[in-house]
Amino acid sequence: GCVVLGGEVGQAGGEALAARVGARLKRMSPLAAEVRPGTLGGTAVLRGALLTARDRAQDELFAP
Repeated sequence: GCVVLGGEVGQAGGEALAARVGARLKRMSPLAAEVRPGTLGGTAVLRGALLTARDRAQDELFAP
């Protein structure tokens, strides 16, 4: 699996925070997961919300 540290947290902590979270996650979970800092910055959540809203609006307007 993959965990992305999104938004301002991922941007501020970068690779160092991702490494620390990855080490802690490895001790807590039997499942392997890669931890990465996000690259979209502080607007990641807003972008995701806008894309989701757009997709839903398109589905409502153009679905048979």
